[in-house]
Amino acid sequence: MRRTRVAIMGAGSIGCHLGGWLASSAEVTLIGRAPTIDAIEEQGLTVSDLKGHRRTVPPERLTLATEASAVVDADYVLMTTKSSGTSRATRQIAPYLDHDSVIISFQNGLRAASMIDEALGSAFPSRASRPLALSGMVPFNVVRVDETHWAQTVSGRLRVKDHPRIDPLIRAAHGAGLRIEIEPDMRAVLFGKLLLNLNNAVNALTGEPLAVQLRDRDCRTVLAACQDEALALARRLGVNPARMTPLPPALVPAVLRSPTPLFTSLSRASLKVTPQARSSMADDLSAGRPTEIDEMQGAIVTLGRTHGTATPVCSRVVDLVREAEEAGADHRRWTGAQLRAAVGL
Repeated sequence: MRRTRVAIMGAGSIGCHLGGWLASSAEVTLIGRAPTIDAIEEQGLTVSDLKGHRRTVPPERLTLATEASAVVDADYVLMTTKSSGTSRATRQIAPYLDHDSVIISFQNGLRAASMIDEALGSAFPSRASRPLALSGMVPFNVVRVDETHWAQTVSGRLRVKDHPRIDPLIRAAHGAGLRIEIEPDMRAVLFGKLLLNLNNAVNALTGEPLAVQLRDRDCRTVLAACQDEALALARRLGVNPARMTPLPPALVPAVLRSPTPLFTSLSRASLKVTPQARSSMADDLSAGRPTEIDEMQGAIVTLGRTHGTATPVCSRVVDLVREAEEAGADHRRWTGAQLRAAVGL
């Protein structure tokens, strides 16, 4: 039987991690920036998970490319670019897609799959013949521990919108030891993931590893306030955010505000974080790159404005991240107490 063909558009940390695992049971094409692709071509690709499992894929087992045309003939395209690059990346790959192609967004934010579908509209005006765009969700962080090794640093399982056409991908993933859960209501899942992603900005502003930042009660209090605003908005929108941890989302802010020993005890079983874990937004600020703040606290602010829900803490966090972006790699690093005061708590 022909192996499933998977192209990964935007092969950075998440894309390389997914591609490295899938390569044992699928034909994988990685499309990314030249420095990353060149390094993998020389050294191969290594991925590892929280259980200590490690896999190295020789370069000859991968198709490596820097051009969007490499998606041609792929059964599935996994979109792993930054959210801000979604429309542009979709327009780049559109000429090389078939009407039966399936694109799955494994990106942050609430809107990525709809942005893909909208960007496909110019190349495929008829919805009946347009490639299928589905939402996916990556709950964990991945860090680049050396030039061609990407490691999972936070626990969690992938999720993707339930649809009959994703079955071959699910089988290939499970055959590679990569667990993907199918979900009928990805809107609830994406909102649940957004609640967790609100910590990305808090982590980025402190510059601390996640394990250190999460031991700071002031930092957790800022995150809890952001989540409170997001939960109020979810109620206004009629969305019941999916549970990303053993606790219902409505109870998480109270746990975040609890004394650190209690928080550590309550989260130990459900939240595994390696010492080197940092948010992708922290990496972006350190490298002087634009962040995804518009799809995180920024999304809460925008939706709150539209639906009449107050979001003062999220709004202030957006302002602080914007200031950090303008300052570049030498941006201010905030202590938890300073950050709590800066957002008015």
